[in-house]
Amino acid sequence: MADGTSDDRRLDDADDGGEWRFAIDEVGEDGVVEPDKSSSPPIEPGSPSVENVAFFVVGIALAVGVFALLLL
Repeated sequence: MADGTSDDRRLDDADDGGEWRFAIDEVGEDGVVEPDKSSSPPIEPGSPSVENVAFFVVGIALAVGVFALLLL
């Protein structure tokens, strides 16, 4: 941006009043923040519902139709 508003916004976001964003025990040895494994359960595979499959198929058909119209 020419007016520098994005730079100012980044600086404002970085300045949290001197408070640390992460605790020492949340950061690994290489400086990467480790996710809290207890906050979200693991994602397990399941069977898709008929409604979800129908919307997926309709979306694919629309996308193929749009590409076909654009190429013809």
